[in-house]
Amino acid sequence: MGKAGLNKLIALAGVEWRLRQQSTFLGFLWTLLNPALMFAVLYGLFVKWLGRAQDGYAVFLLIGIVQWNFFASATSAALSSLPRRGPLLENYPLALEIPVLAAVLSVYFSHLLELASLAAILAFFQAPPSAAWLWLIGLDLAYLALAAGIGLILAGLFAFYTDMERIWSILLSAGFFLTPVFYPLSVIAPEKARLIGSSPLTAVIESSRAALSGGAPLPADLIRLCLWAAAAAAAGAAFMRLNRSRIGDSL
Repeated sequence: MGKAGLNKLIALAGVEWRLRQQSTFLGFLWTLLNPALMFAVLYGLFVKWLGRAQDGYAVFLLIGIVQWNFFASATSAALSSLPRRGPLLENYPLALEIPVLAAVLSVYFSHLLELASLAAILAFFQAPPSAAWLWLIGLDLAYLALAAGIGLILAGLFAFYTDMERIWSILLSAGFFLTPVFYPLSVIAPEKARLIGSSPLTAVIESSRAALSGGAPLPADLIRLCLWAAAAAAAGAAFMRLNRSRIGDSL
């Protein structure tokens, strides 16, 4: 992507973000309140059961929610991005990847605000920031690449199969319970824990918890996340390139 394409991507991502926030203070506030409300519900439901199995369960849960929300929101926004930007694609010379990546990037802007709020909460209630928090920069960039790659594939599939939105919603619901967002891996059977641990979502959530707790992510989790992110980004780019004309015709 050249400089002109990058400028279009950033400009469109800014437009998408303002539309998501409805250009109001309440929209901006909801960006911060949404994970807080989800945290309150899950904490109330599971603290008595899982609080005994996991020290600092409130922080553990909040990190899981913030990281999961980005993936779910980014991929869902990417999935429907091409039909939403159909008139723009018809009237302006715009690569198909740009609306998809702009949708992911707009969610990432909100995700950064959530991370900033999370960091403030951790600094106030748990411990001051440490050098280990810098791990989060690399983790989040890999996470962004993972979401962007999957988003490109979903957006392309949605052009051919309009039921993809419903299917992906069901898969996300299942994925939420198959990812250690609100439970530690230690409470499930070892063979199931190994299976769940192979997911890149598990890798990024567990690594984020380690970094924000002042430690270092496990090398195996870092390698797994980077491999998944690179594979997803390459697959997404290849899928869009190979199906560009068919996707354009279907739109």
